Amino acid sequence: MKLISVDTEAIEQHYAVLNRIGPVDGDPDNGFLRAPYSAAETAAISYIQQVARAAGLNCRFDAVGNLIVATPGSFSAWVETGSHIDTVPGGGNFDGTAGVVAGLAALLAIHSSGTVLQRGLRLRIWRGEESACFGVTSIGSRAAFGRLDASALMHNYAGRSLAEAMLEQGADPELIRAGRPAIDKHERDSIAAFLELHIEQGKVLEACGKDIGIVTAIRGSKRSWVNLHGTFDHSGATPMGPEFRQDANLTMAYIMVRLDQLLRQANSEGADLVQTAGLVNPPQQPGSSLPLGENAITKISGAACFSYEVRGCDAESVESYCDRAFALIRETAEEFGTTVAIETFSDQAGIPNLNPELQKLMTESCMALDLSYTSLPSGAWHDAGTLAQQVRGDGTTIPVGMIFIPCYNGISHSPDERSTPLQIARGASLLATTMIELASI
Repeated sequence: MKLISVDTEAIEQHYAVLNRIGPVDGDPDNGFLRAPYSAAETAAISYIQQVARAAGLNCRFDAVGNLIVATPGSFSAWVETGSHIDTVPGGGNFDGTAGVVAGLAALLAIHSSGTVLQRGLRLRIWRGEESACFGVTSIGSRAAFGRLDASALMHNYAGRSLAEAMLEQGADPELIRAGRPAIDKHERDSIAAFLELHIEQGKVLEACGKDIGIVTAIRGSKRSWVNLHGTFDHSGATPMGPEFRQDANLTMAYIMVRLDQLLRQANSEGADLVQTAGLVNPPQQPGSSLPLGENAITKISGAACFSYEVRGCDAESVESYCDRAFALIRETAEEFGTTVAIETFSDQAGIPNLNPELQKLMTESCMALDLSYTSLPSGAWHDAGTLAQQVRGDGTTIPVGMIFIPCYNGISHSPDERSTPLQIARGASLLATTMIELASI
């Protein structure tokens, strides 16, 4: 096995530039905003393009604006890496970006080593992985494979639709509208393996003192609005009890406690799920006419609403649990004299198993590089999940692996999100060593 080492200086140089692209109010301490298909996202991608070209790598854009960096030469098969460089509003500069920087550093290190490759190497920078702005996740990677629903083009952020934002940045929304992939079948079938490096966005690696996390699976998510209708009544004149009060907020409180008990039971029986009520009585729920604004201090609540998300790697397990959870919600609503409507607005199947051969190779590479490691599932969705869902012409799926590196206190989507240059360099060294091994086959 040929070992490739990436030093911290290379990481620091890239971040010295990227820290100046998209900081909120010009200060990285305030976090970053590089929205999908924004000028800031384009500027960050352009920097990667400039560095890659200056080093002798080839660069091109696909029709939906993803950047593809490749080693020179003609190859029938390619080993790829990639991530995204957009951020959530006020997020950090490591979620996605660390994977792009590590991927660039890995390709540059391999290219400068002069190693003769049997397979080519590519870095893909996917546009718009984050859903916080346009409400759609993995825009670039899904559009590349013709998997993005055309309705996403009508989603709005900062006064423009996704279609308008794409046009402003030189991408073609008509491809999405027509349901056509930006990657043709030959290019799709030539992907021998895809690896993504990412910050963990959790505390496992830091807590156990490991350099690397080898990702075994990726959690998907099912997201719903739970809308409860009760009766507005006087808070002082109406006696307690469901025979007198149809209290929507009280119903919601009981539902949340019972859902917590239900999930604890399901996980004790062997499930591996998490659930979250992230928004409660939001002032503006898309498409809702629920009269939440009529709730008041002196009124029994006649309306309540919360978002309900269940995440798991296995889609059948998520679906089975949601059936039980939805039944419990309906039973509790009936018990308290309220009515309920459950509206599922997103259902993203997880990836129960990433490629085991790539996990084995990454494990061997960790040992060769003297990096401590552990195996763990990913709690968040990533573009790698989109790749793992793609079926090639021979009926096989694209082999996908993921590398996690630690992030401070597990913090992500925050100005406090960070990983050190050393942590990124270690991950990039593992990425490069694994890629060159795959490219030598």
